[in-house]
Amino acid sequence: MNLAVGDTGLQRLLRLHPANAAPAAANPARVLEIDADFARDGTWAGARELAERAYLELLEHGREDLIDAHNAELHMALPLYRERIPLKYACLTDTARDAERTRNFPLDRAYRLVHGLVGLVLDWKQAVAPGEPWLVLVRQYDHAQHLATRLFAELARRAARRGEIAVIIDSALDHAELGRRAPGLQTSPASDELRARPVPPRAGAPGEAEGAALEAELARGGALDWEINAPRLLAYHLSRGESLAAAQVALRALCLCNHYGYYHESAGFADTVLPHFDEMVGDDEDARWNYLGNIFQGMVTTDAEVRALRLILDLAEPRLTRRELRAKMHYLLSMIYLRYSKKPDLALAEHYILLAAADIDAARGEIPDADQTFLKVFIDNGLAFLRVRQGRPQDALALCQEGYALLTRELGEDRHTLHRSVLQYNTAQVYVMLDRTEDALVHYRKSIEMDPYYSEYYNESANILQREERFEEALQLYESAARYSAPYPEVHFNRGVCHSRLGEWEQALAFFELSLELNPAQPEIHVLRAEIHEELDDAERALADYDAAIALAADSVPARVNRAVMHFGRGRYDLALSDMDHVIAIDGGQAGHYENRAEIHKAMRQDELYRLDLDRAEACRETA
Repeated sequence: MNLAVGDTGLQRLLRLHPANAAPAAANPARVLEIDADFARDGTWAGARELAERAYLELLEHGREDLIDAHNAELHMALPLYRERIPLKYACLTDTARDAERTRNFPLDRAYRLVHGLVGLVLDWKQAVAPGEPWLVLVRQYDHAQHLATRLFAELARRAARRGEIAVIIDSALDHAELGRRAPGLQTSPASDELRARPVPPRAGAPGEAEGAALEAELARGGALDWEINAPRLLAYHLSRGESLAAAQVALRALCLCNHYGYYHESAGFADTVLPHFDEMVGDDEDARWNYLGNIFQGMVTTDAEVRALRLILDLAEPRLTRRELRAKMHYLLSMIYLRYSKKPDLALAEHYILLAAADIDAARGEIPDADQTFLKVFIDNGLAFLRVRQGRPQDALALCQEGYALLTRELGEDRHTLHRSVLQYNTAQVYVMLDRTEDALVHYRKSIEMDPYYSEYYNESANILQREERFEEALQLYESAARYSAPYPEVHFNRGVCHSRLGEWEQALAFFELSLELNPAQPEIHVLRAEIHEELDDAERALADYDAAIALAADSVPARVNRAVMHFGRGRYDLALSDMDHVIAIDGGQAGHYENRAEIHKAMRQDELYRLDLDRAEACRETA
């Protein structure tokens, strides 16, 4: 993470836009100039300015409905307004504290917030200035972090569909780095008029008086104060060469980012923290493990699992002596080999999870009985996950159910509600594997009763109902999944599937369009839309969607076969043959593919090839 304070270098204003996008906001009525410097405003730097302007102007226009629709993302991105924008649908992962918080947010949750913030900007503009061209000018783009740069890219892509907002970045990055930060987008030079705008200087680190005041304020403050002010205090210490003080601030900021699920930002602080880690934690084993766990989570979630493994082996294994801490350490080592390694090693995962179980059994009498009981159940839950991966679902089911019963019996129903809901959820997942649908749905409902605003529970249980062709019931749960979360494309995709299976074509197309707006790289949606267009006798749109599916996934067998059939029906035999040749090259064991090609050869009057393909089809059937 580059937190150095200096000037921007050569100015290069570039427009972010999708390929072949028409120019937007050539003569903007409003220019929103924002500062995306992470050292100035943290994770949502730049995005926070946009969100605040949107929030305040929507209030002025009496659009509380839109503020309510974007509650989750406004709550997270605007800490100064958090008391005025309480989180409407807080799940247990939001509210659980300390030892009760046993589940981290998935990385995808932060990306949902990005989708929500982009939607906020688009809705704001539509509400206050429809048809008016706007321009978002992002200063200090090169000093922004992962989520902010993702947000600017998503805004540029989604706004281009409407043609009313342009996104210009002030950047000196090379083409490769720009491509990494904004995948799928292109850049082109901004207008001369924009390049003539004065360049604001980069905000310097606080001076001595302001830095000292910040330090004193944060010494008295809580998590919210740290969230708001830590970036500037960190810049202050770095500018003065105070590496230990910078590491102490970075460690607090790292833990906060990890808590919110901002893992790229969390991992970015590690290089500032680790050189002073031993000095900061000393012989305090609890502090050592707590902080290492936070650093570990940021690393493994951002594909740095090899470094995370080294971290545990070098800084935890030789220094932890207490059995309950070694149990936690062995549990994490097991998860590295089970969940995070690109090549899982189930034998090593089992070795470490069994060490964890032995450690926590041996810790009885050394720690409070309630803590020992909880940790035993927690570790057994990890063992259940391993048993599933080993193809032993009945063993996994027993571990989940026995753990839930033990936790409830020993600690009651008011403690560890989050983990007890997870145990019900895991039980449901095992029942799905065992094809015991009704049992799975019962346990999903129990999870929901304990954690009623956890969106994934609704989405996954609705998926079961969808597979059972209980589409109306599934749609009700998908609606709840959408209500209780910032936007994510899977829910809209699933709603579209249900409506398409019900023959409700217009509703299906609308939800597929919503899903594609959030994530355009979904070839399966294009196939489903093409099939709907065929039902509606709209051949041109059907072919366009098959083309789009194949552009995204050249080896999509359904898209190729369906497109070949359409080409055949329109007498385009050469195009149909090309598609079927491709299908057979990648999926040559299906009799139907040869029969399709045989019909094409017959139509092209290639009788020998026609008979040869029929023989191949028969051979496939005999093999099957």
